[in-house]
Amino acid sequence: MRQAPATSLAPAESRPARPASRQAPRSSSHACRVLFAPETINIAEVTRGIEVAKRMPEGVDCVFTGFSPRNRDLIEEAGFEFILQEPLLTDEQARQALDFDQGRGHRHPFTRAMLSQRVTSERELIRRLCASAVVVGVTPSQFISARAESVPLVFVRPFAYSLPHVSIARSYGTTAFLPRTTRRQRVIDRAAAGVFHTVASRVPLPRPFYQVAADHGVDLARNVAGALTADLNLIASAPHLLPQHVEMPAGHRVVGPIYAHLPGPVPPLVARLAEGDQPVVYFAIGSSGNRDLALSVLRGLGHAPCQVVAPVRSYLHEEDLAGLPANVHVTDWLPADRLGEAIDLAITHGGEGTVQTSCTQGWPFIGIPLQFEQRFNVQRCVAFGSARLLPQKQVASTDWAALVRQALADEEMRAKAAQMADLMSGLDGPGQAAQAIMELLEGPGVPTSLTKAIPAGAPSPGPERALAPA
Repeated sequence: MRQAPATSLAPAESRPARPASRQAPRSSSHACRVLFAPETINIAEVTRGIEVAKRMPEGVDCVFTGFSPRNRDLIEEAGFEFILQEPLLTDEQARQALDFDQGRGHRHPFTRAMLSQRVTSERELIRRLCASAVVVGVTPSQFISARAESVPLVFVRPFAYSLPHVSIARSYGTTAFLPRTTRRQRVIDRAAAGVFHTVASRVPLPRPFYQVAADHGVDLARNVAGALTADLNLIASAPHLLPQHVEMPAGHRVVGPIYAHLPGPVPPLVARLAEGDQPVVYFAIGSSGNRDLALSVLRGLGHAPCQVVAPVRSYLHEEDLAGLPANVHVTDWLPADRLGEAIDLAITHGGEGTVQTSCTQGWPFIGIPLQFEQRFNVQRCVAFGSARLLPQKQVASTDWAALVRQALADEEMRAKAAQMADLMSGLDGPGQAAQAIMELLEGPGVPTSLTKAIPAGAPSPGPERALAPA
């Protein structure tokens, strides 16, 4: 029996963009200040930063910055200051940056001129704030700026593409994002692992990064994996979903899942659907989806025996909504971590935060990975038994009614999803990440109170729970 969650909040109103701040250096009554600098075009990076910042101890001032106003509402609603820097990313540059980061395109907006402006702006802000550390996602310019300012750099990141991931590809001949059930699959995976290791360890970043790094006296590693490795690399993945034999090199630490806890109660629509006779399917494609994918899946689900909740409004045009099937309910972003037992099955793009939400809620899911990191996330859950993987190229030709029917009837997958939720319940990624950052700043064993006064109205993180060793 499904249980309806608590109700309703309208999406936040958008705020106008503020110009980059050019204030003089400022003093602080806090013991230290940490600058969070995710690429704000990526909601997963933004929400990971927010969750870690919420758990930083009293005495630490957490300030956010970025080159796009996108997702700033989430930061400010969580109670944190956001400083918009220049040069601003245009929509086209944001699209190119996301595609480049996620391996879907070779074009990128990071020209020498643009990177020079970013690094100059970032260095000025680090000095003005007297930042004790910089916490990033895949914010490539900060791998120059923080080092040029001799400020510790912390990368809150997925396991995929990290140095330990590259290491197991070399040592054990596995990509960890391809199946290895049959002999043929193992041969293919071993060959792909060789290519992956070669690319990650030998292919450099685009030339402008090295030019700008040299301009600022920074020596960047001549390979992607090394260049995008920070002083402290916090692997925001569940230990039980990491490949066997993996070892963490110096400067790397597994902290556990860190995913979005969006503000506000759940819309009444979800409770209404949960009380109905049909199963409820959750469909989400994060920051890396697109209109064509959303429409293809939603139209296919029109023939499925279910009701669909789809927080994909940002991808669709007004005219798209009128043509959607009657069982499809499109919304803005939802607090997915609190949909709980209202959802019977999830269909997602396989982004780490979205996968972690499904795993924590105990939802079996169908993953449609759009790039290799997402394939890794989905494949680890497929190997565990709580998910199915559908290649993107098969989306249009899939019989969605049959696939949903099969997935809902798969009791073994549902049992594995429940087992997954039990394993996830003991992990506290944000708390462990906050502890690791404080140890970097003040040394191991420092008595930090990681139950920081969370901004008013935000849910309490609950009691501290230790992370089991990887």
